[in-house]
Amino acid sequence: VDLPLSQLHQLRRRLGVVFQDYKLLFDRTVAENIGLTLEVSGRSPAEVEEETARVLEEVGLSDRADLFPAQLAGGELQRTVIARALVGRPEILIADEPTGNLDPTTSWQIVKLLRQINKAGTTVLMATHNVDIVDSMRERIIELDHGRILRDERSGKYRK
Repeated sequence: VDLPLSQLHQLRRRLGVVFQDYKLLFDRTVAENIGLTLEVSGRSPAEVEEETARVLEEVGLSDRADLFPAQLAGGELQRTVIARALVGRPEILIADEPTGNLDPTTSWQIVKLLRQINKAGTTVLMATHNVDIVDSMRERIIELDHGRILRDERSGKYRK
């Protein structure tokens, strides 16, 4: 589908993206990193503050709002990125290897958070190579190879 460039920003507002390498601004606090998304879209300072506080609560980072990324553990960094992706209330959240840089316990905390987000009504697309996560979730699996769909199963397991 060809989308006119003039409508691309409307599509992007419906998506939230969680990057594997965080893509945080290390000279800004957690709250500033999250609020920036709303600031650039023209939201009022009051709305930025309110929505940032809401999403910080949702991901369990309210007490870390004034810290800088360098002061956070890996799971806190990933939750910051998830909060930034959620602050605009997207319909779809795309998570690229959200557990790839985390220890197993923290990985499961992130998976649990993503499940809560999904249950609250946001579609979550997660790319992962983590066999344990895929096999335990038993969710819809879409396997791709160079952009081609190899399989699409409602309650799939990882294929080795």
